[in-house]
Amino acid sequence: MFWAGLFALLLLAFTAATGTLANADPLPRERQLSITMPTTRVNLSAKFGETSSYWSGLPHSGLDFDGATGDAIFTVAGGVVKEVGMRGSYGRTITISHGDGVASMYAHLSATEVNVGDQVFAGDRIARMGATGNVSGSHLHLEIQLRGVPTDPYGFLFAANPGRVSDPPAWACRIYHC
Repeated sequence: MFWAGLFALLLLAFTAATGTLANADPLPRERQLSITMPTTRVNLSAKFGETSSYWSGLPHSGLDFDGATGDAIFTVAGGVVKEVGMRGSYGRTITISHGDGVASMYAHLSATEVNVGDQVFAGDRIARMGATGNVSGSHLHLEIQLRGVPTDPYGFLFAANPGRVSDPPAWACRIYHC
């Protein structure tokens, strides 16, 4: 009886010290972000992790939404605009910080409608779709980054809890070196 009690006490202390998967995944409800789609229609032409010679054989770092040049682009979550400008093969981009190391980057834009330092809210129009940078046609390239490391935007946009986003679990950060 003594050993069973001691074992239970040690197990409780161990899980409290190391955390559990239940504690690792979602943000507390008051810290969850409200999310919206970045375009009015969702027609994905490339997904996160796909490989192609078009991206020099590297895994694709975001989601590509097909559309026409000039289509409206909306921020997926509220935050502060951190970067607006040209960025090599990404063309014209906007990067928005959402806090806690999470950022969204919108690429290949024909025009931008925000400035560095602007506060934006989920669903605000921030840009127009385009074909700048290394592209084969007009589309939006959306990246969700954790401390500068691309993570799968699909999980961010289509979370199991609609309208909310979960913080990436610790194991994902170990894989992506965040």
